[in-house]
Amino acid sequence: MTALTIDQQLGRHAVPRSAAVRLLQVFGLTVMVFPSDTVVKAIGGGGYVAALVAYCMFLAWVAATLFGVHNPLDHRYPVRISLCTLWLVSLVSYALMNRAILNAHQQTAADRWLLQLAGVSGVILVAAEYLRSVEDIHRVLRALMWGGALCGIVASLQYWLTIDVTPYLRMLPGFSLNQGIGTIAIGSRGALNRVAGTATDPIELGVVAAMLLPLAVYMTMHDVKVSKWKRWLPVICITIAIPISVSRAAILALSVALGVLIISLPPTRRLKVLVAIPVALAGIFVTAHRLLGTLKQYFLAGTSDNSISHRVNNYPYVEYLVHRAPWFGQGGGTYSDQQAIHILDNQYLDAVIELGLVGTVALIFYFLWPALAALAARKRTADPRLRDLCAALAGSALAAMLCSGTFDSLGFPMFVNVQALVFGLIGAVWLLADRERSGTPCPLFRQRSNGTVNGRVRALESGGGN
Repeated sequence: MTALTIDQQLGRHAVPRSAAVRLLQVFGLTVMVFPSDTVVKAIGGGGYVAALVAYCMFLAWVAATLFGVHNPLDHRYPVRISLCTLWLVSLVSYALMNRAILNAHQQTAADRWLLQLAGVSGVILVAAEYLRSVEDIHRVLRALMWGGALCGIVASLQYWLTIDVTPYLRMLPGFSLNQGIGTIAIGSRGALNRVAGTATDPIELGVVAAMLLPLAVYMTMHDVKVSKWKRWLPVICITIAIPISVSRAAILALSVALGVLIISLPPTRRLKVLVAIPVALAGIFVTAHRLLGTLKQYFLAGTSDNSISHRVNNYPYVEYLVHRAPWFGQGGGTYSDQQAIHILDNQYLDAVIELGLVGTVALIFYFLWPALAALAARKRTADPRLRDLCAALAGSALAAMLCSGTFDSLGFPMFVNVQALVFGLIGAVWLLADRERSGTPCPLFRQRSNGTVNGRVRALESGGGN
């Protein structure tokens, strides 16, 4: 009998559920519900609600490791390698940055970059190492999907009714508005409303919604413990958020994220999803018939579009800045002070300025390696739920990597945190597939000294269970 079956039969009753599941549920809700421009003033731009939860997870993971409650060496997975690589390059860049040519704002931004990495690390490490069953992952995804659904509802009110409810979501005691972000909830493009929902920008809303959609579709197929309407409502709300962001990057992200999942599905399910696509397009045409035409126009504009031509014209300026510190850059996060004039809208160009050529390679590795790990984990498991989940996570990760070339993605908190959770879940499914393949039980069981539980595990492993 496989280790996955042992987890299913014993994990829910013999061992208390990890508190990490609840922390990750809270994180998934806060990152989608509370606008990231609402911060604790004393902390600054890194003090928004979801980040505070992420810092708590990082500190809890460090404390558990230092006090011997948790041993990270019991959990080996590829995602941690890419995270450590980004950390190493960021620390070297921070140590080597020339503070004489950086103003106070840029130096504070460099500190905030490391703080952001700490929060991201907390999410990835806790999700990967403390989610010990598919059901644990489902519980976290339910919270994330409902948060995405609420974000889609907020965006729908902004688009069709020009009603913005985000000021009410910012009314948190002890928090204040971060004036440095300058969120525009309802803008315009091509005579259409262009909305941000609870994100800081429409492009962030569209890309994040596209990253969430394959996970929402996965939950409709496999989360059979909840009713159909609870599974389909998040899919509908998240799908709506993608086109009403009026973003080319969102369409690219959707094509990649959903494409990877569709290709990986069994033929019957693949056909059902393919049939649903024209239905969704017809729904968009009926409710917002000008939207598809506007998106088509902006896709075909090429360099005649001001936003694209501005990005191309900034290439010589990027080359000039790279020459000043080619290998490890001027410091993580420090380009933000110059973005008011030279908006690059490309995370890789930001990275080559801030972290240098070495840092850009590390960032690409950080984006790509988890996606490849998810596809590898899919091949290592025979469980249909895990196989579909791995495909959905790989699609989300690849979409994040692709669209980081269309906007400065790591400057957008919702994107950063959703991507971190996706990477953490990839680590979790890798470990589940690894335990299934090797036939070893979850480390939590091995660490228990309860003779009844250990005896039951041995009975199951030897085929003595029902």
